[in-house]
Amino acid sequence: MQICVRWEEEAAKARAGSLTAAQARKVLAEMVAISSGEPLTNFTVEDWLNEWLDNTEGSTAATTMLRYRQVIRDFLAGMGSRSKKSLAGVNPGDIVHFRDALREGGRAVSSVNVTVKKILSIPFEAARREGYILTNPVAAVKSLKDKAESQKAGREPFTNDEVKSLATAAGEKSDWRGAILLAATTGLRLGDVANLTWGAIDQDAGLIRVETQKTEAIVTLPLHTDFVAWLAKATQGIGKAPVFPSLAGRLTGGRRGLSADFRKVMKTAKIVSRSVQRKGEGRTTFAKGFHSLRHTYISGLANAGVASDIRQKLAGHADAKVHAGYSHHELQTFRDAVAKLPSYMEA
Repeated sequence: MQICVRWEEEAAKARAGSLTAAQARKVLAEMVAISSGEPLTNFTVEDWLNEWLDNTEGSTAATTMLRYRQVIRDFLAGMGSRSKKSLAGVNPGDIVHFRDALREGGRAVSSVNVTVKKILSIPFEAARREGYILTNPVAAVKSLKDKAESQKAGREPFTNDEVKSLATAAGEKSDWRGAILLAATTGLRLGDVANLTWGAIDQDAGLIRVETQKTEAIVTLPLHTDFVAWLAKATQGIGKAPVFPSLAGRLTGGRRGLSADFRKVMKTAKIVSRSVQRKGEGRTTFAKGFHSLRHTYISGLANAGVASDIRQKLAGHADAKVHAGYSHHELQTFRDAVAKLPSYMEA
């Protein structure tokens, strides 16, 4: 009877044009409390996202949590005052606005897609499962089309001599020397290298096991003798202790980030990189940077005759087209391949 009376009262307000969405939610919450004895929680966008972060803290790696918090901060900042509104009010348009803002800010297509579809989607999907929203607004938003960005940006691998120069310039026992050798022999990205822990390394088996930040895939890779030699001289640690203490926990971008520090190593090594102006973006990038070591690794495997499917698995690429953009065959490799063709000339 109480529920029916409240429905009638609010229906009268609706007929008079004075029923607001906030009033309707309040009445619905009261009726749920009357019928079930349990309160109906109505989260704001900010409250839910922050609660999700707090609940995720204990079950997620520290480096991953840093990234989650950064994405949530950026999304809430983009929402502005609407972050104080109901979680149920977030729509696909809000997600598209956030996605496009990231792209306009200079983020790579692949980075934008990971941020939106693999990170921001998680708390909204959790809210859907809990019944706080009917649908996940991120699910309705399409990923940006990736047109082999490594080729578009003109990314180039370091030559073997350049990698040697980088390792020398970094210093015999420095963290950067170990990071350079690791990246050049495993293809791991800067964030994964910088935050590597001793627990991820099995020196007896000669293996390294890492959950990558970009794809959250777990990859197991053999250790190269160059990196093993560096490890032998490094101060040993266990468990979650960082292998590269001076690099761990730092942001990769920005004026004081890891990428900027690596460019200083390049300068010491006297390696000059050409700049690349991205058409229509008004943004200049460089053909060579830390990520070039990943290109060096994959190209080195290709030039050594390692089959494409094996290279793709070692690199952790899910897409063969993306992987193809990382294989920079040397001219001599092509010449050797062509030389294997039979002669078509008459004797």
